[in-house]
Amino acid sequence: MDNNITDISGNNVEIDITEMATPNNTNTNTTQTDTMISNTVIDNIPNPAHSYKNTKEFIIFKNELESLINNNLYILKECKSNKRLLDIKYADLTKTVNYIQISVIILSTLSGFLQSTKEYFTTPDNIVSVSGISISTYISLILSVSKYYKFDENKESIHNLREKYGNLHNKIEFRMDILGPFTNYKLWEHQNVEIKLQQWAALKKTMDEEYLSLVENKQALTTDFESVMDSKSRNKNYIKDRTLVLNNREKLFHSMVKHNNLEEKIKTQNISTDFSSVIQLPDDDLNNWDDPI
Repeated sequence: MDNNITDISGNNVEIDITEMATPNNTNTNTTQTDTMISNTVIDNIPNPAHSYKNTKEFIIFKNELESLINNNLYILKECKSNKRLLDIKYADLTKTVNYIQISVIILSTLSGFLQSTKEYFTTPDNIVSVSGISISTYISLILSVSKYYKFDENKESIHNLREKYGNLHNKIEFRMDILGPFTNYKLWEHQNVEIKLQQWAALKKTMDEEYLSLVENKQALTTDFESVMDSKSRNKNYIKDRTLVLNNREKLFHSMVKHNNLEEKIKTQNISTDFSSVIQLPDDDLNNWDDPI
């Protein structure tokens, strides 16, 4: 095929056909470039399926964190329930011991007073003698009964057991305070999930080692609790505990009604206050980090 053409001046000009195909090649290269750019843009678009919440590391972390929190709350709930029953029984024993001690003090003082003032008030000797003998008999009887039922010993043992439960509660609360910040899952955003899992694994190892000692401590305290509180005492004190909770909630309800009425009155009169007019009373929450994850 002849590749020569004649220009305007009449001269023959040779034209390379491959150069005439250049526009098509240019279009092809442009199309390929556009495809590469398009693929790059698509790759850079965040894909929800690749977020940190769907990674294996985060799922492992979340399951282990929930397990540790639930284990702590389970022990804490049982221990706090036992301690509340011990508190009620300790209060009853304290009331009984105080009654005995105060009655002995009052009657002993009264006996001495009668002995000292019988001449001033011309009190008959037989009345003073009978009163003294009666008071001495009562004191001897009440102290013997107290010693027989071991009120003081039981009170002391319950007091020591309550302190042990308090120490265990503090240890569990300390563990919950350490785990609490990890419940904020936003800390995983834009982080290396593998590094975050390694940091968590180091803490979990320490938690697992401490958990065994907590369970052993709880076992010992439960054994002492069973020896102090029989079934009858537990049922009796449980009813008292529910009654106390009911009374406290009722008083709190009336207080909140008064507070709401006061707030409505302040709003009605358009009076601005720069102080908090309510005192939030804590409920029977287990701890500061017991909200669901």
